[in-house]
Amino acid sequence: MSEARPEVRRQGLGVSPGISFGRAYLIGRDTLKAPRHHVEADDVDTEIARLHKAIGASDKQLAKIKEKLASENESDFHIITAHQLMLHDEHLVEAAKAYIKDELINAEWGLRRAVDDIRAVFDSIEDEYMRERRSDVEFVFERVLRNLLGRETGPLNPPPDAIVVAYDLSPADTAQLHKSAVAGLITDAGGKTSHTAIIARAHEIPAVVGLETITEVIETDDLVVIDGAAGIVIVNPTAATVGEYRDEQRRQMAASSALYATRDLPARTQDGVDVLLFANIDGPDEIADAIDYGAMGVGLYRTEYLFMGQETLPTEDTHYQTAVSLLDKLAGRPVTIRTFDLGADKLAPFLERADLDEANPALGLRSIRLCLAELGRPLFHAQLRGLLRASAHGPMKIMFPMISGTAELRAVKVVVDEVRAELTAEGIAFDPDVKLGIMIEMPAAALTADLLASEADFFSIGTNDLIQYTMAVDRVNEHVSYLYEPLHPAMLRMIGDVAAAAAKANIPVTVCGEMAGDPAIAPILLGLGIKELSMSAVSVPEVKSRVRAMKVSDAQNVVAAARRLPTAAEIRAIVSDYVTGLKPT
Repeated sequence: MSEARPEVRRQGLGVSPGISFGRAYLIGRDTLKAPRHHVEADDVDTEIARLHKAIGASDKQLAKIKEKLASENESDFHIITAHQLMLHDEHLVEAAKAYIKDELINAEWGLRRAVDDIRAVFDSIEDEYMRERRSDVEFVFERVLRNLLGRETGPLNPPPDAIVVAYDLSPADTAQLHKSAVAGLITDAGGKTSHTAIIARAHEIPAVVGLETITEVIETDDLVVIDGAAGIVIVNPTAATVGEYRDEQRRQMAASSALYATRDLPARTQDGVDVLLFANIDGPDEIADAIDYGAMGVGLYRTEYLFMGQETLPTEDTHYQTAVSLLDKLAGRPVTIRTFDLGADKLAPFLERADLDEANPALGLRSIRLCLAELGRPLFHAQLRGLLRASAHGPMKIMFPMISGTAELRAVKVVVDEVRAELTAEGIAFDPDVKLGIMIEMPAAALTADLLASEADFFSIGTNDLIQYTMAVDRVNEHVSYLYEPLHPAMLRMIGDVAAAAAKANIPVTVCGEMAGDPAIAPILLGLGIKELSMSAVSVPEVKSRVRAMKVSDAQNVVAAARRLPTAAEIRAIVSDYVTGLKPT
């Protein structure tokens, strides 16, 4: 009789919380190698025809996946659409054909050369989200290569309650896995902004990524425990370990049930201060969940997904109908709609055709800069017409991203005034008092918040970008990611100054992004004067619990002490001490 295999623990990156147990389902996706050989000049056309046939087959496969996802999570749908667009991108297809013709090589080799060129470009980009899109290019390459080689490309079919183990998972794989009722996902590769992480969080599947060699440790049918919050994976756990994590799972489920039961209670502090908790969403289909989690409305609706992956640009009526649908589903709850934030990592077909050839697109023609430029202004104009028309149907605010200063805000307001004049002349109804606000996500805007406050109706602090721009840090770069610190003294000063400027001008200010959804940071934000938070819907119950357990007066004392400390570690320590002393209500 063989000896039982020992328990193995590995630490990775927890990207979707929850405790799960299951038998390992190892994805046997062998790493395909593109065969390399030279061809005769007479065979070039044949190789190019093979390439086009494989691309066509890949496109049809992705189209079938999209059909299945049409009524599911909207972000999954758009990710698959983006992969379809990559299939036809000239930087991939034309480059591969050029290699085949110029170097007389087979289709597989030509495709590999073209993909390597694209990867090199991604490797040089500093923007953390965009750099992780390297994996998307590889997923597209693998799909086309499998079709060139006649290899299996069908969907994965793990048994229910399995723990799926892989080197990495494509968006197409991950988007379908939640339908199989898998218990968890673990991968060698990936980061917090990888598609595996994004989709796992959206479907509340516990997931740990970045485990490096977990596929070499686990065998199919091994018992596996995942702690998605702590990033711990345990292979072949002992009975004692299973018992320990069963207890933790029950504790977490009980805590979640208790938090869920508070969804209709106010987010009111112990000293009577009401805090508004909103949800960040990408589409109308997410509103029901947001309300169910207790969100009081939508603090950030991202409209760029109406453009991404769409060959047909959204019309004025598309913007109008989408906004009206949001307002109808919110049934009187407020919504803040952000105008399209395209460029950099958020690409749309019309931008790809423009071929801007920017050395650093993250700092280039994007967001409000694109809206005011000749290329984007007609689209911006159409969006504003649709949104202003919809404003007659319910409580709506319009927000402009990546505003750098007063001059840029004034330029935006000129366009808004033009649209208002047009609608008035045409006799079309709209709310003449619709509020216009800005995202504070650049140090330039934060440092001139007092000037901007006199011309904006509200602020929303986008902490993710503000931290990265302030610290000049790529948070997934392993060499400098330790510098991505929300509680850095500079961040406390900036957020505090923005909140003070908003209070003096008597305009509301919201914090959205990861800081808003972190219950451990809530005391700091409230102590700095923030009374509106917008976050992922699933974070609302826990943040509400933290708000209800604290006093703003105490939080102000914590902030006063924190402002005197020179390091983020010291600030985090005193905040942790304060939070530890709170009693849930």
